[in-house]
This record gives sequence, structure tokens and C-alpha cells, in this order.
Amino acid sequence: MIEGRYARQLGIPGIGEAGQERLARSRVVVLGAGGLGFPVLSYLGAAGVGTVVIVDHDVVDLSNLNRQCLFTEADLGQPKAAIAAERLSGLNSTVRWEPISATLGEDLAGGVLVGADLAIDCADNWDARSALATAAWRNGVPLLHGAVAGYEGTVAWFQPPAGPCFRCIYPEPAPPAAPPPVLGGVAGVVGSLMAVEAIRALCRVRPRRGGALLMLDLERGAFDWVSAPPRPDCPLCGR
Repeated sequence: MIEGRYARQLGIPGIGEAGQERLARSRVVVLGAGGLGFPVLSYLGAAGVGTVVIVDHDVVDLSNLNRQCLFTEADLGQPKAAIAAERLSGLNSTVRWEPISATLGEDLAGGVLVGADLAIDCADNWDARSALATAAWRNGVPLLHGAVAGYEGTVAWFQPPAGPCFRCIYPEPAPPAAPPPVLGGVAGVVGSLMAVEAIRALCRVRPRRGGALLMLDLERGAFDWVSAPPRPDCPLCGR
């Protein structure tokens, strides 16, 4: 079963049978089942991650369907986490999919991160991102962050106890604004990069790229690494 399902990835340097076994033992918490969550969840499941917790308080809206390809018109009004888990079970039934249809605060985040190897931020609002980042930092769980707007995207690692942390980069929420425009394919590219980073980390393939932000501009076709040093006055990790 393992050789058949995962045959095309077992030969990748750094994965092999040992990496595949690490994936099967891993527990990953994914915040958000939307535009970024779709490729992240799909590729984690396809790769054979053992347990994937899906946290999303929202329901499927018609405006989601330009980028959230886990859902169809028949799912409108249904909870995203539950629908995503059901659909992904058809992709890989050997994965343990755990949907949580709730707003993520720090208490819930601390609970779901118990035993987690990795937290992945695919959220679309600062409060939920901050709650996950705070709980991950305090519980020593690496956090992979992604964001997207228009043609642009960001991917970053936050790895306690070394800085920077999420709050070094985003110390306060941005002023209230309308949801940013998002092209579906851009969310797919950023989410796919996040999935690759997550699988590399779980398989222990080379060091994680901490201390920098990967900035994508798909209109220009540009991928740039930008240094992100810790902030001494950071409200979360400042010493």
C-alpha cells in the first residue's frame, strides 16, 4: 500500500521510507480551509501525513469558489472544516482528519496544539493568526505562515525559541478594511509552496528557512527572500 500510493515520492532525496514513516507519525494543525488551506490540506493528505486537524469557523460562501476548490455549489452554507474533512477522506482515508468548526482563540489553540509537530497558518484574519502564533510559540511548536492578496503572497517560518516570531512581523492588527482581492491561482501557488515547506520540515529535509520572509509577486514573476530580524520590543518573544 505504501509503495503503491507513495511510490513517486519515496525516491525523493530526504524522504524515502524513513521520511514517509515520519509523515505517517506526524500531527499537523491547519488553521483555515480556504484559498491557502485548499492546497495545503490536499497535498498534506496526498503525501500521507498521519493526522491533520482542520480549524475553520466559517461556512462556504459563493464568493469562496474562485479559489477554494475543496467546495462546490452544493456545499453553500455548510461548515468548511467538516466538508473539507469529508472530501479529503476520499482523497486519503489513511489520514486521520479532525475537523473543528470553531473560532480559534488562545485557549482552543493551546488545546489543539498538544502533541502537534507543526502548526500552519492559512487564516484570513489577524485575531485567529495571532491566537495560533501565540499558542504555538508558548508551546514550542513551529509555525508556518502564509498570506495572499491580489498577485502577491508571503510565506514565513516562525520557530521557537529562536526569533523572529509572528508578532515581530505583525505586532498589531491592521486597521479594519474590506477583504483583499484574491486570484485563485495565486492562492494555489502560495499554498502549494507552504505544503512543500511543511513536508520538507516533517521529513527533516534540510533546515527550515527561519528569519526571512519569502515574498512573491506573480504579476512580475518575482520571488524574493527578505530578512526578518527579531524585534527587541516584541510583545510575544521580546527579551
